[in-house]
Amino acid sequence: MKTLKLTTLLLAAALVFGSTSCKYEEGPAVSLRTKKARVVGEWVIEKTIESDGEIDTDWDGFEITYNDDGTGVQTYTYTFGGVTTTSTDNFSWEFTDSKKNIKTTDEDGDAIESKILKLKNDEMWIEDLDDGYKTYFKAK
Repeated sequence: MKTLKLTTLLLAAALVFGSTSCKYEEGPAVSLRTKKARVVGEWVIEKTIESDGEIDTDWDGFEITYNDDGTGVQTYTYTFGGVTTTSTDNFSWEFTDSKKNIKTTDEDGDAIESKILKLKNDEMWIEDLDDGYKTYFKAK
């Protein structure tokens, strides 16, 4: 009797997780955190890959924050000639296509929509739908 209850419970859990999780190409298969909870937070860029395959890992000083209310800010701090400057740009963000994509819109109304390739608590990979440009984020 205990085996039947345990089997039923495991089958029910598998059905719930299997039917409610939207799997991204690179994972994870299952997460206990919502997609929104995994996006919200502070991120830094680990690398970008352009559509021609060129890899850029020089993203020091660039940070992006996704807020729970659908707003965000990207910050870039750099030093030139001994003077440190910080620039910030505000944006809004939302999921599109059943949370398979993320769309960011800047203050001028310019939007970029990207396919989410991987979304974990500490890692997010996206691919720009217009030009194939890939960005690999890691949690700050």
